[in-house]
Amino acid sequence: MHMPTISTVSNTLPKFLSLEIAKRMEDKLSIVRMEPQTICHVGQVDIELLGRRYPKAKHFSTNPYLIAKGFKKAFLNLMNRPCLEPVAGKVDLIWSNLELQHDKTPGLLIKKWRELLKVDALLMFSYLGPDTGKEMSNYFDSEDLKSIPSPWDMHDVGDALLKAGFSEPVMDMEYITLDYETLDLLIADAFDLGLINTRTPKCSDLPADLALKITLEVVYGHAWTPASDLAKVEGGVATISPDQIVRVKR
Repeated sequence: MHMPTISTVSNTLPKFLSLEIAKRMEDKLSIVRMEPQTICHVGQVDIELLGRRYPKAKHFSTNPYLIAKGFKKAFLNLMNRPCLEPVAGKVDLIWSNLELQHDKTPGLLIKKWRELLKVDALLMFSYLGPDTGKEMSNYFDSEDLKSIPSPWDMHDVGDALLKAGFSEPVMDMEYITLDYETLDLLIADAFDLGLINTRTPKCSDLPADLALKITLEVVYGHAWTPASDLAKVEGGVATISPDQIVRVKR
């Protein structure tokens, strides 16, 4: 049975994009040896991916949109498991796909994540970084442009993870380029991504041969809760490819 990805952050975020990034983030779990009993979904809720990888886990969500729209029942129907509200300090894995860029106070959001997790638990997340949509000024007048999805680069987020009490933070990023055959298609996705504030923007005079594209800076991160709250992490954040890191859960 096909189990859809349910959006709990934005009704309009392109589904193809959130699912593609979820798949790339899920690939990174291949380096992590753990069997979480409790998974808390925040951001895009990727039931199919994590349900297949962790078939015995219970799924939770704190997102009021998911609860208000009755997706607790959807979780039960799709996974034959309940979707409940998690209890602080009881979650093994927080999965946050494309949420951080929507929050005006990312540091506080990261602290809330930390409060939900058990000792020696995992946070895994993705967000759109500051280079996302850097071409928009080539296509549209400044009055129709919105601010970048997140002003935080991955080093800022890594620092925030350390301040919130996480250990072993690993950050990496990649650029994904979306190419378009028509300006109308680009406008639709740019609006859904929050890069422009109207579906009918004023366009600059565009050359006929201008390549139409949207660059996405996709930032990924994961971090662990230390075995003791007294644990200290010195130095900066490791910025490396995830395939160079292996975490073994014992």
